[in-house]
Amino acid sequence: MIGIFAYDYFIKKDFKNNYRETGEYAVGTIHGIKEYGRGTGYYYLYTFQVGNKEYKGRCDGEMPFSKGPQNIDKRFLVLYLKNNIHSNVLYIEIPVHDSIKNNSELEKWVLRHPEVNPKLDAIPGTGFFFENYF
Repeated sequence: MIGIFAYDYFIKKDFKNNYRETGEYAVGTIHGIKEYGRGTGYYYLYTFQVGNKEYKGRCDGEMPFSKGPQNIDKRFLVLYLKNNIHSNVLYIEIPVHDSIKNNSELEKWVLRHPEVNPKLDAIPGTGFFFENYF
Protein backbone atom coordinates (compact mmCIF):
# COMPACT_ATOMS: atom_id res chain seq x y z
CA MET A 1 0.00 0.00 0.00
CA ILE A 2 2.79 2.41 0.88
CA GLY A 3 4.37 1.76 -2.50
CA ILE A 4 1.13 2.57 -4.34
CA PHE A 5 0.68 5.85 -2.47
CA ALA A 6 4.34 6.80 -2.95
CA TYR A 7 4.14 6.03 -6.68
CA ASP A 8 0.95 8.08 -7.01
CA TYR A 9 2.51 11.00 -5.13
CA PHE A 10 5.59 11.08 -7.39
CA ILE A 11 3.54 10.75 -10.59
CA LYS A 12 1.36 13.71 -9.54
CA LYS A 13 4.44 15.71 -8.56
CA ASP A 14 6.04 14.93 -11.95
CA PHE A 15 2.89 16.16 -13.69
CA LYS A 16 2.77 19.41 -11.70
CA ASN A 17 6.46 20.10 -12.32
CA ASN A 18 6.55 19.23 -16.02
CA TYR A 19 3.18 19.91 -17.62
CA ARG A 20 4.35 23.27 -19.03
CA GLU A 21 7.45 21.84 -20.74
CA THR A 22 6.24 18.40 -21.85
CA GLY A 23 2.46 18.79 -21.84
CA GLU A 24 0.32 18.14 -24.89
CA TYR A 25 -3.36 18.90 -25.44
CA ALA A 26 -6.12 16.54 -26.50
CA VAL A 27 -9.89 16.67 -26.85
CA GLY A 28 -11.50 14.56 -24.13
CA THR A 29 -15.08 13.31 -24.14
CA ILE A 30 -16.84 12.39 -20.91
CA HIS A 31 -18.66 9.08 -21.25
CA GLY A 32 -19.72 8.35 -17.69
CA ILE A 33 -19.80 9.17 -14.01
CA LYS A 34 -18.87 6.83 -11.17
CA GLU A 35 -19.66 7.48 -7.52
CA TYR A 36 -17.25 6.54 -4.74
CA GLY A 37 -17.45 6.46 -0.99
CA ARG A 38 -20.79 6.88 0.70
CA GLY A 39 -22.08 9.57 -1.57
CA THR A 40 -19.00 11.68 -0.84
CA GLY A 41 -17.77 12.14 -4.36
CA TYR A 42 -17.67 11.02 -7.95
CA TYR A 43 -15.35 10.58 -10.89
CA TYR A 44 -15.76 11.61 -14.49
CA LEU A 45 -14.78 8.80 -16.85
CA TYR A 46 -13.42 10.13 -20.13
CA THR A 47 -11.60 9.15 -23.29
CA PHE A 48 -9.24 11.04 -25.55
CA GLN A 49 -7.45 10.19 -28.75
CA VAL A 50 -3.80 10.69 -29.65
CA GLY A 51 -2.92 9.64 -33.15
CA ASN A 52 -4.98 6.53 -33.90
CA LYS A 53 -5.02 5.30 -30.31
CA GLU A 54 -7.73 6.00 -27.74
CA TYR A 55 -6.90 6.40 -24.05
CA LYS A 56 -9.12 6.29 -21.00
CA GLY A 57 -8.88 8.39 -17.86
CA ARG A 58 -10.79 9.49 -14.83
CA CYS A 59 -10.77 12.59 -12.67
CA ASP A 60 -12.56 13.91 -9.63
CA GLY A 61 -15.87 15.66 -10.14
CA GLU A 62 -15.51 19.38 -9.52
CA MET A 63 -19.14 20.44 -9.31
CA PRO A 64 -22.23 19.18 -7.49
CA PHE A 65 -23.13 15.64 -8.48
CA SER A 66 -26.55 16.79 -9.69
CA LYS A 67 -24.83 18.86 -12.39
CA GLY A 68 -22.35 16.13 -13.35
CA PRO A 69 -24.64 14.17 -15.70
CA GLN A 70 -25.09 17.30 -17.82
CA ASN A 71 -21.47 16.90 -18.94
CA ILE A 72 -21.81 13.39 -20.37
CA ASP A 73 -20.93 13.33 -24.10
CA LYS A 74 -19.47 16.84 -23.89
CA ARG A 75 -15.90 17.70 -24.89
CA PHE A 76 -13.26 19.22 -22.62
CA LEU A 77 -9.53 19.87 -22.72
CA VAL A 78 -7.22 17.07 -21.62
CA LEU A 79 -3.58 17.77 -20.78
CA TYR A 80 -1.12 14.85 -20.81
CA LEU A 81 2.65 14.48 -20.58
CA LYS A 82 4.48 13.51 -23.78
CA ASN A 83 6.78 11.16 -21.88
CA ASN A 84 3.88 9.48 -20.01
CA ILE A 85 0.53 9.71 -21.75
CA HIS A 86 -1.17 7.94 -18.84
CA SER A 87 -0.36 10.97 -16.70
CA ASN A 88 -3.26 13.16 -17.83
CA VAL A 89 -5.88 15.52 -16.45
CA LEU A 90 -9.33 16.55 -17.69
CA TYR A 91 -10.18 20.24 -17.32
CA ILE A 92 -13.94 20.59 -16.78
CA GLU A 93 -13.49 24.38 -16.71
CA ILE A 94 -12.23 24.42 -20.31
CA PRO A 95 -14.90 23.13 -22.72
CA VAL A 96 -13.86 22.42 -26.30
CA HIS A 97 -16.14 23.80 -29.00
CA ASP A 98 -17.36 21.42 -31.70
CA SER A 99 -15.57 23.49 -34.35
CA ILE A 100 -12.22 22.17 -33.03
CA LYS A 101 -11.76 18.86 -34.82
CA ASN A 102 -8.37 17.60 -33.66
CA ASN A 103 -5.60 18.03 -31.10
CA SER A 104 -3.45 20.35 -33.23
CA GLU A 105 -6.38 22.77 -33.68
CA LEU A 106 -6.90 22.62 -29.90
CA GLU A 107 -3.26 23.50 -29.27
CA LYS A 108 -3.53 26.52 -31.58
CA TRP A 109 -6.72 27.59 -29.79
CA VAL A 110 -5.02 27.40 -26.36
CA LEU A 111 -2.06 29.46 -27.63
CA ARG A 112 -4.46 32.14 -28.97
CA HIS A 113 -6.35 32.32 -25.64
CA PRO A 114 -3.91 33.10 -22.81
CA GLU A 115 -6.85 33.56 -20.42
CA VAL A 116 -6.97 29.75 -20.02
CA ASN A 117 -3.48 29.67 -18.46
CA PRO A 118 -4.70 30.30 -14.88
CA LYS A 119 -7.14 27.41 -15.31
CA LEU A 120 -4.32 25.17 -16.54
CA ASP A 121 -2.18 26.16 -13.55
CA ALA A 122 -4.96 25.10 -11.17
CA ILE A 123 -4.50 21.40 -11.83
CA PRO A 124 -7.78 19.60 -11.03
CA GLY A 125 -8.06 16.51 -8.86
CA THR A 126 -7.19 13.30 -10.63
CA GLY A 127 -7.90 10.35 -8.40
CA PHE A 128 -5.03 7.86 -8.55
CA PHE A 129 -2.86 8.30 -11.66
CA PHE A 130 -2.09 4.57 -11.76
CA GLU A 131 -5.77 3.87 -12.53
CA ASN A 132 -5.22 5.41 -15.96
CA TYR A 133 -2.95 2.50 -16.84
CA PHE A 134 -5.71 -0.10 -16.52
